[in-house]
Amino acid sequence: MYCWLRYGGHEVQIPEDSFAFVEDGRLVDILNTTLGFQKILVLNLPYRTDRRDAMTLSAAVSNIALDFVPGVTGDSIKPSAYPPPSENQKLQAGIRGSWRTHMNALQQIVAQNLTTALIMEDDVDWDIRIRQNLQRFALASQFLAEEKRDLSSLAEYKSKVSELKNPETPETASHILNETTITPILPTLPLSSIHLPSRPFHPTSPYGDPSTWDILWIGHCGAGFPRHPPSPKNPPTTPANTILISTNDATVPSPHHLKAHPFQGTLDPLALALPPHTRIFHRATGGTLCTVAYAVSQRGARRLLHQFGVKGWNGIFDAEMGRWCAGEDPDMGADASPPSQSEGKEGKKKGMERVCLTSQPPIFAHHHPLEGESDIGGLGGGYARKFETKYLRLSVRMNLERIVQGVEGGVLVDQWPDVGGQVVP
Repeated sequence: MYCWLRYGGHEVQIPEDSFAFVEDGRLVDILNTTLGFQKILVLNLPYRTDRRDAMTLSAAVSNIALDFVPGVTGDSIKPSAYPPPSENQKLQAGIRGSWRTHMNALQQIVAQNLTTALIMEDDVDWDIRIRQNLQRFALASQFLAEEKRDLSSLAEYKSKVSELKNPETPETASHILNETTITPILPTLPLSSIHLPSRPFHPTSPYGDPSTWDILWIGHCGAGFPRHPPSPKNPPTTPANTILISTNDATVPSPHHLKAHPFQGTLDPLALALPPHTRIFHRATGGTLCTVAYAVSQRGARRLLHQFGVKGWNGIFDAEMGRWCAGEDPDMGADASPPSQSEGKEGKKKGMERVCLTSQPPIFAHHHPLEGESDIGGLGGGYARKFETKYLRLSVRMNLERIVQGVEGGVLVDQWPDVGGQVVP
């Protein structure tokens, strides 16, 4: 006990007020113009100047610095430039162009040897409290990526670990994964109870040592609850299968607003699992969709570029990355190679653990402008036609005119109020 008190970590004090910053020196870099990453890259087709204008304005009023990566169209890619299998060349042009644009961003990160970078699509939106949200995510990511011990055996956690019945069903779970692999019971831990390691925080990233994580999937249109392989009767409780819970988060809409698309038939499983205004953080092993915004470490950028730019790719990129984070590789179809002699009967060797972390609800979300539509294709059965941004209460894009032009009283519109309309001074 003396060693813990003298040399152990500290308990994080998270303010109840969602406008308040966490007073922790580890998180100060999140206040800079790149949100604690080395660069922020925005994928933008050159002819979508409307989106570039909106992104430039949104970033300017948020004191965020962006670098734009020119998007490419599927028809501009030569057949010889595709990795296996050859059938991926038959995919829709928008899907092929999106894949190549993401590869170009990853290639740039690798070539410039960036330690971390945030990749965003050009229809992304965020809450005006983006830095406060990212501070809380950073506390979670430091813990989920770096902590390796069995939490149930540690005195400081043992009494705080609870169990949550997974609210997902085969109907509501992510369909990019086999629904029979849903983990029925998941351990949880309050975010406010975590003790950060006593060793100094990593100087290059407030989100934890970049050598311990691959992807921070902080902008999506749906994330499944974490899954883990079948295990012994009493598996250890580790960050790999634990959900961190942050309650009373005023940036989270009420449960009846939690859905990724207006044409989504049911609410997100999160809406039924925990009290209102709860945000959770966990490994992205349950099937995540939409590459709205995701950060990569140098390690992660190299692994993704090798897998999807060199080795093989065979589907819409967000679903492919979602399966990759869940430990699955692309379906190579007829081009699949038989196991090598070194792999033997045990199958493919996966190499180092894939570490992808996420937040529910997402911290970044798709903005749906008036009469806007995707350049990739309709998601989930259709296009969004309503002017809105799901998941974000004080959306920058939905308040952009008020912020840029100035309105009397300086009020902002909460687009997902608990009851009725609401403006926030």
